[in-house]
Amino acid sequence: MDQDDLHAQLVLLGLHADAARVYELLLRTRHATAADLAAALGLTEDAARAALKDLTAWGLATRHDTGRGSRAVIPGAGLNALVRRRQADIERAGIAVGNAFESRRPARRGGVESPVEVVTGSAVKVRIRQLVAGVRHEIRRLDRPPHLFGTANRAELEQLARGVAYRVVYSRACLDQPGYLEGNVIPCVEAGEQARVAAELPVNMTILDHDLAWMARPDDGLDATLTIVYAGGLLEALIGLFELCWSGGLPLHRATGERAAIGPDDRQLLALLHAGVSDVRAAETLGMSRRTFYRRLEQLMARTSTANRFQLAVAAAHEGWL
Repeated sequence: MDQDDLHAQLVLLGLHADAARVYELLLRTRHATAADLAAALGLTEDAARAALKDLTAWGLATRHDTGRGSRAVIPGAGLNALVRRRQADIERAGIAVGNAFESRRPARRGGVESPVEVVTGSAVKVRIRQLVAGVRHEIRRLDRPPHLFGTANRAELEQLARGVAYRVVYSRACLDQPGYLEGNVIPCVEAGEQARVAAELPVNMTILDHDLAWMARPDDGLDATLTIVYAGGLLEALIGLFELCWSGGLPLHRATGERAAIGPDDRQLLALLHAGVSDVRAAETLGMSRRTFYRRLEQLMARTSTANRFQLAVAAAHEGWL
C-alpha cells in the first residue's frame, strides 16, 4: 500500500487528516516530538500536539521509552475502536436520514405517492430499527410467531425506560414458545408494558404512534418481507384491527399495591392460567415441578373456597390479584 492509500484509509477510519499524516510519519521514524512533526509536515506545534493527543487517545501512539517524543504502537486495539466508532457513526447517520425521509414523506406524497412501502431481505431488520428510533409516544403490537428478532427484547426495554408506552396483544402460540414468555414477555410487562393474550391473531403487526404500521413476514434468509403502511384509510383500518384484538384479549399482568395480598409466584401463576398458558408451560416458567405447581393451585383454591379454576379466576379478579 502506498502512502496516499494509507492516508486515505486512516481518514476513512475516522482519523483527522493531520492525525493521519502524523501517524504515517511516526510509522517511518523511531520517535518524534511535536516540534519534529510540525517541522517535517508543515504544521504548527499546536496542531502537531493535538494530533498526537488524538493518536494517544485511540491507542495508536505512546511516549517513547527514552521520554523524548512519541512513537507509533501496534494498532490492533486502537484500530478496532476506530472501526466500531465509524460503524456507530454510519448507523446513526442512516437512522437520521431515514427519520428525515419519514418526516417529509406526507408532504411529498400529496395523494399521489403510494402509502405503502415494501422492504425485503437483509434490509428488513435495519428498516425496523430506523422506524422504532423515531417513535414519540406509543407502540401498539399484535405479536404472533414466527419472529424476526430473538427472544430478548432490549429495544422495547430501552423505549419503556424513556417513557414510550407499549400495548401488546400476544397470541397463545407466543407463550408456548420455549423461552419467549420468560425472556421477552415477562421482563417487558414488569418494565411497564400493557399486555393481553388472544387465542389467535390475524397478523404480526406493529403500529408507531398514529403515523405508520408495519406487517412482517419473517421468513428465513433473504425472503423476509416488511410491508409499511403510512397515513391513510388503510392505516386507520389496521389501527381499528388492533383495538378490536385488544378489547377481546385477556389481561396479562401482575397485581401491585395494597390489594396484592399474595406472593409474586402465586400472582404469576394466576396470570399465566388466566392467559390460557398450559399447566406444563406455566410450571416451567415458574421453575416448579408439576407436583409443586398443582399443590400451589390447590392451596389457592382452598384459600378462596373455590372448587375449580373458573371459580378461582373469578375470586382472583374480585380480590385484585389479576
